[in-house]
This record gives sequence, C-alpha cells and structure tokens, in this order.
Amino acid sequence: MTRGTRAIHRLDRRWRRPGRRVAEAWVRAYFDVSYGLLVGSEAGRRVLRHAGSVDGPVHGYFTAEDRDVLLADLDPQPGHRLLDLGSGLGGIALEIHRRTGADIIGIDLSPRAIATATRRARRAGVGHSVTFVGGTLVRPPVVDASNAYAIDSLMFLPDLTGAIRGIGDALEPSRRLFATLLVVGPNGRDRLVRSLETTGVSVERLDDVTAALGVRSRARALTARTLLRDRATTLRGRLAMLVVVSEEALVRVLIARGQVSRWRFVVRYL
Repeated sequence: MTRGTRAIHRLDRRWRRPGRRVAEAWVRAYFDVSYGLLVGSEAGRRVLRHAGSVDGPVHGYFTAEDRDVLLADLDPQPGHRLLDLGSGLGGIALEIHRRTGADIIGIDLSPRAIATATRRARRAGVGHSVTFVGGTLVRPPVVDASNAYAIDSLMFLPDLTGAIRGIGDALEPSRRLFATLLVVGPNGRDRLVRSLETTGVSVERLDDVTAALGVRSRARALTARTLLRDRATTLRGRLAMLVVVSEEALVRVLIARGQVSRWRFVVRYL
C-alpha cells in the first residue's frame, strides 16, 4: 500500500467515525424505546413469547432452524466461550447455553437490553456463565472467544466489512462467525458476497432464508393486531403493538417488492 493510499484510508476512517457514532446513537435510542415498550407491557411480553420460535422472549426473526444450524456449524461445547453480537434481551444466549453448556458473552448497544438480559440470566441461575456487557459490535472486546454469532444485528452497522474484520480480532485463530441479516435493495446475494469476499474470510455457508422471514413477520403482525384489538391492552401495550405492526408492514411490503432479503451465513477466519 502506498503512502498516498494509506493517507486516504486514514481520512476515510476519520470521516466515517462521526457517522458511525450518530448511527450507533440512533440504533441505541430506537432499541431502548422498543425494548421498553415490549418488556414493559404485558402485550409486548406476549408478542415476544407467542411470535417467537425458540424458548423465551426473542426480539427479531430468529427461527428454530437458525438455532439448529448455529449449533451444528459452531458446535459449542462446555468450556467454549461464544460472543453473542447484538444479544438483545438475552433469549438466544440463554438458549444456546442451556443446550450446550458453553459460556456466552453478550454485547449490545442498548442499556435496557443489557439490564433485562442480565436479570434473566441471574434468575436462571447462570449469571456466572452467561454475561452481558454494553458495547459496539464494530470492534468487540478481545476475549479469545471460540466462535461468535450475530443474529440480525450486523445490518445496523454502516461498515459491514470493517465489522467482520473487527469481530475476527476478538476470536481465536481459524474460528467462525455465524450470522443472519437483512439486506435491503435488489441483488442482495451479490452485494453480500462482495462484502464478505472483501474481508478475506472463507464463506462456508450462504443460505437465502427470506421465506422464513415472511412467515415470522406475518406471525408477529397477527399477534400484535390481535392484542391491539384487546380492550385489556394498556396504553403502553398499544404503543408497543403499533410499533410491531408498523415494522412488519414495512418488512412485508419490501419483501413483496423484492427490496429486502434475509441471509444466513457462516464464515471462517483464515
């Protein structure tokens, strides 16, 4: 790399840094409000339970098939340490630990999510094995983790390739990252492949799971609309349901227009 190229890269990083901080602030605020409405209302908790497809509250589109592929490809065992990048309310981390005995370190931008997930781990009696910390996914703490997974979280980062490189720095050599994410815009597969190839990782799996996204979206919307019509739903609960209905309406419109797709991939760091 020439001196001029290095200078351009340094300027590019400096330019991106303020934008990244703004993006992280918006994501943190959005999820803090969203989690507050969902966890803070009975209707919200029912959406998290009833529209989920794994044990316990999960905020997102994680499916039982995603879980099974994650377990098969990462093969977590007792004594392993996994990074959960964008751990949310902690449901996935608790599920993975319960099934495998592996230690989990969850990282999330939302202080509300971290507090809720920590309480859940303590109530389950696994607070020493499943821990949650606030932080950015762009460069997670270096803890020599066995592997990492990111469920529908990397899409909120302005620099996907940079984030994947940073995640690799926190892992032991030749380890894997399992991830799912939504890609907005046409030709999602080609764009995602180009991003992954730029990082220099080995792509071991790349599955189009957009059909499952549509199923999960419809299930969440149906549950939310039913609770919205329930007279017993509180004001906070109604606000939570309006957020869910609005999110899923947008997702289904984008799916119908071919403007959003969901992908599941596994990469190995070389």
